[in-house]
Amino acid sequence: MKNLPLPAAASILAAAALLVGCQNASPDAAEPESDTDSATPHGYVEGAEEASEPQLRLSVSDSESGAVQILDLLSEETVLEVPATADTILAGADARYLYLADQEAGAVTPVDTGVWTVDHGDHKHYYRAEPTALDAVTGADPAHVVSAGTGVALFFDGEGRAKLLDRGGLGDGNVEQLGTIRPGPHHGVAVPYEDHLISTVPGESSEDLPSSLAVYDEKGTAAPVDEDCAEIHGAGVTREGPAFACAEGLMTFDDDLSAKLVPYPDEADGSRAWSVEVGRDLAAAPLDDHGIGLFDAKSGEWTYADTGAEVVAASVAGDDSAVVALDADGTAYAIDPETGETETKEDLVDVPKTESEGHGSGPDVVVDRERTYVSDPSRGTVLELDQADGLRQARSFDVGGTPAALAVTGR
Repeated sequence: MKNLPLPAAASILAAAALLVGCQNASPDAAEPESDTDSATPHGYVEGAEEASEPQLRLSVSDSESGAVQILDLLSEETVLEVPATADTILAGADARYLYLADQEAGAVTPVDTGVWTVDHGDHKHYYRAEPTALDAVTGADPAHVVSAGTGVALFFDGEGRAKLLDRGGLGDGNVEQLGTIRPGPHHGVAVPYEDHLISTVPGESSEDLPSSLAVYDEKGTAAPVDEDCAEIHGAGVTREGPAFACAEGLMTFDDDLSAKLVPYPDEADGSRAWSVEVGRDLAAAPLDDHGIGLFDAKSGEWTYADTGAEVVAASVAGDDSAVVALDADGTAYAIDPETGETETKEDLVDVPKTESEGHGSGPDVVVDRERTYVSDPSRGTVLELDQADGLRQARSFDVGGTPAALAVTGR
């Protein structure tokens, strides 16, 4: 096993506090400020154009072809089309990058969407540049990708290996691998957190979902987590730390890497979550019967939001100001993040009643501070909704094909 061999892995990850992690990355994580020469303008980024407002772009993955379109939300033009195969999924995204996993070819391709924000504390700078696909990282059966802080963890199920990338280098076109761990083949996920990786570890059979976690330090040494977390599937990172979806509840970690299993809310009544959608301090756990659990990572308390059917997609605004869910009947719910009450619900899309063909094959939801985007595979469109105005439809993008997984970058 090749361990995390570089001391830089620790220093780079420790340099910035993690914000939120998937498709589990922080929706509003600002681009880390880079060192610049004192003679250059404040906030200068080489090769980029500075703007006076956020330069948002919407990425749309086609569930049949695997191709991805990147739309500029100001001009409404397609600025990049990334061709792919039917085995390609949008496995993860953060505030700037997409991570496309080709399961047949065994590769994950980072895509720089070309828009980002640099946060200087008292003010922000907004940038735009040409989007581009970067060099692929190879490995057998790529699945989950989690971007958090300055690290990106790619998990390859077939070889049971997690590879850690330097997110900071991606802006210069450098796909640098900081290190790797190898828990063993299984359907797993790894989360970068400060100077550690928290990863699932296989059980008795690689065919079963994992029920155990381990914390790996910068040398690649594993410390088993004492608390069991049955059938782990789904992970996210809030400002308070990582959270993993288990059969009985969320496994959470604090700054000291102490683990705690928090049972699902009483209203779950035996249901569980298979994904964790995160904002800043809020984690949303769509339950597999009906409803959605909203977990406040600061207080450790749940709020339950009821829905008429199973939630098939959900998203939390990066500042926790909004939660939008889509159920199996195609009804969208604008949910008050504090009370769990439904503020508005609208019948929006047709959801196929057949069994899902896998991750990213159905309609998706992504929430920005001011707008919500919902893909409609049956009509080949993406709807833009104003969640503060009763889910009013602001625009519709006719992207063609079967649009499914979504991401908004540039925040």
